[in-house]
Amino acid sequence: MSSILISTAIFCLLGVAGMAIYVALYGGHRVFQERFAEMAIKMQISEGESRFAGRIEPDGLGRTLFQWALQRMPQSKVSRSSDKITHTLVRAGFIRSGALRTFQLIRMISLVVTGVVGFAVSIVVGMAAGRTALIVLGSLALGYFGPPYYLRRRANRRQKDISKQLSDVLDLLVVCVEAGLGLFEAIKIVGDETERQGQAIGTELALVSVEVAAGGSLGQALRNLAERTAVEDIRPLAATLIQSEQLGSQIGPALRSSSDSLRTKRRLRAEEAAQKSTIKILFPLVLFILPAMLDVLLAPAMIQAIRTLSGGQ
Repeated sequence: MSSILISTAIFCLLGVAGMAIYVALYGGHRVFQERFAEMAIKMQISEGESRFAGRIEPDGLGRTLFQWALQRMPQSKVSRSSDKITHTLVRAGFIRSGALRTFQLIRMISLVVTGVVGFAVSIVVGMAAGRTALIVLGSLALGYFGPPYYLRRRANRRQKDISKQLSDVLDLLVVCVEAGLGLFEAIKIVGDETERQGQAIGTELALVSVEVAAGGSLGQALRNLAERTAVEDIRPLAATLIQSEQLGSQIGPALRSSSDSLRTKRRLRAEEAAQKSTIKILFPLVLFILPAMLDVLLAPAMIQAIRTLSGGQ
């Protein structure tokens, strides 16, 4: 590989890195209207940031540099892609006001690091110019599309966890309501207990109780819960609870019926997954197990046939 191509590639990478640093340090700051900024302010006022202050790790050199770079990240305009990323961040559990800027900074760092690593590996291995360009482009694509892919995986996994934990939480709510507590007090107690156990739905219920304590209505808090989690089973549950509260009917039977219906849905989903497993196992069986069995069964006969036809003993 010629020295001109190497110099050109290094110059391009340095130019991209310099442009990213310039945009991060001196880019124009724009006002970014976030969907959950009002809720975050209410949470900070009502809780005094005491609930979430204990989760902040002590500052170190790496964290200090990251916060310094994060404060100088320009705020992007509200667009369809940024709004989609914001929804994904919220579903993944990142509800802080600077979550989008943090994600953009991580994406930029990942893009630069993967590009430099790919170019360095291609130089060390001694690949040709065409392969070096392909390796660099693949590394850049990995650094650009890797963080969104991980974010989507995390959001989907969190949604599944919340869906699995919902029926047990409803049973706890039924016990609390039938013991004489109101719906808000029951949500607060169950949210604190499940959050202490590290469950994702506990954090969401704690946010509901914080939002109601900050002055919001329980119905709006439940609607925000359904929108925040984007779990299909929570939307009809929130509608049922809101209707029961507005009409003044008993909430215990409504919660119990919702819990029974959720258990029925979970059992049906498990049966559906069990029925699909017989079809899914067919592909590894045909691709991996069946050829090995044919080799074990037919190889001795084929060897004997070849020896017989060739006239050997």
